[in-house]
Amino acid sequence: MGTLGAAIACAMPFAMLADTVDFGEWKTGIRASGFLTAVGSAFCIQLGSGFGSFIPSKIMAAAGFVANKTQSTASLASIRFCFVWLPVIIYIIVAAIMLLYIKYEKNEPVVKADLDKRHGLVTQEEK
Repeated sequence: MGTLGAAIACAMPFAMLADTVDFGEWKTGIRASGFLTAVGSAFCIQLGSGFGSFIPSKIMAAAGFVANKTQSTASLASIRFCFVWLPVIIYIIVAAIMLLYIKYEKNEPVVKADLDKRHGLVTQEEK
């Protein structure tokens, strides 16, 4: 089950990135794919990795975790929480955000059609 959540969390931002590039060009006329890829993937992945280490370390430290020592009951519970329940909570938050994204995804065919017209990619059948 955890692999399914991880797969969705890893794949969806990259799928959304292409939609973001198209929407930005549709709204502003500027296709900023390089900038959005750099910020949307490289920077955000690094930021997420930092938070992914920082938050569990603070939770475990608050419960009295000390590396390479026999752990207390509270410390063991914090480890269990950080490796089981914290990812579940984060995946639920991500799923809720994705449900909100569906509203914008429904607009994608209109955006694509308008961009195709701007680029002159409309076929004779569509005219």
